[in-house]
Amino acid sequence: MHSDRYQIGWQKLAEIDGAQGEKVIQAMEGIAPDFARLLIEFPFGDIYSREALDLKSREIATIAALAAMGNATPQLKVHIHGALNVGCSPQEIIEVMMQMAVYAGFPAALNGLFAVQDILQERGLNPDSAPLPSKQSLSTLAGGYFATAELAITDASRVEETKAALKQLSEQTRTEPGCRLFELHENPDEPTQLLLWECFATEADFHKHHAMDYTKAYMERGLTQVKRLYHSDLVR
Repeated sequence: MHSDRYQIGWQKLAEIDGAQGEKVIQAMEGIAPDFARLLIEFPFGDIYSREALDLKSREIATIAALAAMGNATPQLKVHIHGALNVGCSPQEIIEVMMQMAVYAGFPAALNGLFAVQDILQERGLNPDSAPLPSKQSLSTLAGGYFATAELAITDASRVEETKAALKQLSEQTRTEPGCRLFELHENPDEPTQLLLWECFATEADFHKHHAMDYTKAYMERGLTQVKRLYHSDLVR
């Protein structure tokens, strides 16, 4: 049984870094599972969950620190993904790297900019792309139509394919005007089990999402099966 700190940390990791952060944890579990647990509990369960700074501010501070170190490119790339996920624009991230020339030197700034370039190319973005809508937590939602779905990946041999398809669906869904929250969380003990949190402004927006061509295209692939579905109006 995992601690509350672990559960809070895992949810925060998924919210910020998504699949990139989970890959780091999974890699650590093969050599040092206790260290993997500490990575979730302390940074994400204790520090990232504090309320004095929002996630965008925390990720800006993190990528600045990692770029200044000059020897943490893999971690920097993970957190560039995270910064984009929580609402930083590519131009804001580029500006952070440029400022590192003043405080960490031109080599650190150049290496940081090259890391940004790699991530933007990987995500199909350009320097002038608009930021993704910031992810919200349940505590910030004033109301709306809320749904929770327990999903099972139908074919254990297609887990990575399914996760990639779900990531694309999530990114598309978050651009919908009525979408307030669309987050997927994995079960670390069972990779074929997923939990989907959704919140739309109205029930009509929820049904409109399911009528989108990309949503129907995903459903037709049969990659996941809904095991349980809960939905209601969310009232604060």
